Amino acid sequence: MNEFQIVRSMLLHMGTNASAESPIAKALQEWALNNMGWLDLDVRKKKMKEWTCLLEAIQHWRLPEAPAPYVMQLTDGLADILGLEERDHALLALLIACDRLPRVNALAAIASSSGLDLPVLLGELSGAESHDAIRFVRRSPVLRLGLVGFQTNRYGETQIEVQWALEKLLDRAPALGGDLVDALVGVRQSTRLALSDFEHVADAAFLRDLIVGATKQRAQGINILIHGPPGTGKTELARVLASAAQVRLHGVGEVDEDGEEPDRYERVSALVLAQRVLDGKGEAILLFDEMEDFIGNSRPGNGNWMAQRDGSKVFVNRLLETNAVPILWTTNTIGNVDDAIIRRMSYVLKLDYPSRKTSARIYKRIAQDEQMDMSSEVQKLVDVASETATVLRMSTRATRLAGAPSQSAQSAASLVKALRGGALPIMHNSRIDMDLYQSEPPLAPLIEQIADGRSLDISLLLSGPPGTGKTALAHHFAQRLDRPLLEKRASDLLSKWVGETEANIADAFIDARENQGILFFDEADSLMFDRTSANANWEIGQVNELLSWLDRHDFPVLAATNHAARLDPATLRRFDFKVELKPLGRILAAKAFQKFFDRDPPSGLADLNNLTPGDFAVVKRQLRHQPEQHGDMILAALRRESELKPDHGQRMGF
Repeated sequence: MNEFQIVRSMLLHMGTNASAESPIAKALQEWALNNMGWLDLDVRKKKMKEWTCLLEAIQHWRLPEAPAPYVMQLTDGLADILGLEERDHALLALLIACDRLPRVNALAAIASSSGLDLPVLLGELSGAESHDAIRFVRRSPVLRLGLVGFQTNRYGETQIEVQWALEKLLDRAPALGGDLVDALVGVRQSTRLALSDFEHVADAAFLRDLIVGATKQRAQGINILIHGPPGTGKTELARVLASAAQVRLHGVGEVDEDGEEPDRYERVSALVLAQRVLDGKGEAILLFDEMEDFIGNSRPGNGNWMAQRDGSKVFVNRLLETNAVPILWTTNTIGNVDDAIIRRMSYVLKLDYPSRKTSARIYKRIAQDEQMDMSSEVQKLVDVASETATVLRMSTRATRLAGAPSQSAQSAASLVKALRGGALPIMHNSRIDMDLYQSEPPLAPLIEQIADGRSLDISLLLSGPPGTGKTALAHHFAQRLDRPLLEKRASDLLSKWVGETEANIADAFIDARENQGILFFDEADSLMFDRTSANANWEIGQVNELLSWLDRHDFPVLAATNHAARLDPATLRRFDFKVELKPLGRILAAKAFQKFFDRDPPSGLADLNNLTPGDFAVVKRQLRHQPEQHGDMILAALRRESELKPDHGQRMGF
């Protein structure tokens, strides 16, 4: 259908039963006179002013043979992709012509301003009977798919409104064929990563196989939800899964190349349209990033009702049950998704921050992409703040653009600090010298035995005087197992409110399990003290809560204390390994002196029998402010540290 055919049909349909004195006849005459050159009717201008002569000329109009405008060719291609029937195809062509072809647009405006029912007119022109025209238009896939709609202006006139998805398609004017499908459904998503880059996601291979099976068998109602904190790679994982399954992935209703942002209605309409377009047309799946746009920013209210939900819950449920094309959904907050939706998911995957090993691999690839050297300081930040991996791309790029490779860590730290609400974690040096640990039993073989073992439900209690390296050892242990360390002090858990301490303890264990981490209780004697010394029932309750969780954890748990004798005896029985860290003996003290000060130890060092690695570290920091350093000065400083210890000469331990 070209523009001449549409204009002729509209002129005849609107004018046939109109009297010469009617407003619509006068408006059509004026339109015809303004478009005489384009119409090229076989009638003189004077005769065109006579209504009957004009209608007769239109009836006998010999339509010029001209190619259809490209927008109408797009319409034909779109109708084929959507599988529209003849009448729906004609309606789509008329609606697009009314929006995009100026002459047709003017005729539609005349019809509406003259009191004609525009939807009925277009329905009749599409081939519907007069009595059925409005029902046909309302039920047509053209409107039900959200391609086009009608709206009423302030004068009560009906106007055609081309919706977001179709408007973007017409604006881009893509080539017919595959480009038309991509422009209609959404840009194809690609990735340079492989499934091996997500080896920390244990379920990735299963999800790939699920996608392969669903697309080959054309299964309905296949939905995969990926949730987790921002920046954990949910969208990238979706791309990798599609690539591994060898299917096309289209992002639905996303910001277009012009930067225009769709609203919820437009994104949902784009999803429904994409289902129609891709149904039965090969192996393809859809990505709906930020599921909140689909379900609305609802929140649990009284009685577990979801409040402030946009749209129809029935519509959401039915779509998830009947979608012909598999959908990958992402969200940052699964708490925003009610149970009715979760029950309709084929699989729900929580994506956490990557491990140290994976983060190092990610950083290496990013550094190569940006042609930058890797920074050891950035790697240290990764060790203490797992979310660092989520900002490496932006921080490394910013460093490259600034031409300041030495500030890689500063750039990354600025983003991590913002994510953490303005505070950076303490940078622990997880590189320790195991030869400087004096313990019973020996530590190095024990850590290797645990790291190489298959059972991770182990518990380890570290005791000993301050400075023996208990906290540093916990960080080293976490690095050796390539797991995040969740460090909890008494100040993090204890609360003045009854029952809240127990809840905080439970949350700590739950967080460690969900993050596949290692739970580390520092200052454990403040949490696991002997219940016989308790002054209140709530104090006994917090110890009981810890005992309960220590009986049933399935991940590593560490605890450190300077006062092992204060611990509840029942607590001690819950730890598989109890390691006493002792002050350095004569041989290890000499080795520590050599390591920290790069010189031979003085003979008087052997007289100090209670030094710890922490004492050597403190003295080394003190001497940074001394312009000259010599052995006797260092020994004197170490002696002062030794004499300050209140338990000088006493043996610590169980």
